[in-house]
Amino acid sequence: MLANEAERLKPPQCVAFRTMERWVVIPVIARIESREGGRLYGYWFSRFTPEGAFREGPVDHVVDLGSDDDAGTLIDLIRGGRDLPVEFVQRLHVID
Repeated sequence: MLANEAERLKPPQCVAFRTMERWVVIPVIARIESREGGRLYGYWFSRFTPEGAFREGPVDHVVDLGSDDDAGTLIDLIRGGRDLPVEFVQRLHVID
């Protein structure tokens, strides 16, 4: 293994952040599906896109959700029309 390969960090599979959509700041859970040329693409789940919308995702200032189980639980809340836990949402950065 080359030294450069050992130093590369793999981006998280599921991340969370807040963004402005329709003039409202909303929390988003993004499931990263591909990495092309330093850009991340995946499905964004929010109250406006509960079934997911494929978009380019932010690279910086996101919260790594750590496990697919945590992300799945949060996505299920969104799909069910329920709010994400307030303590969790307050930790999220707002991304442009």
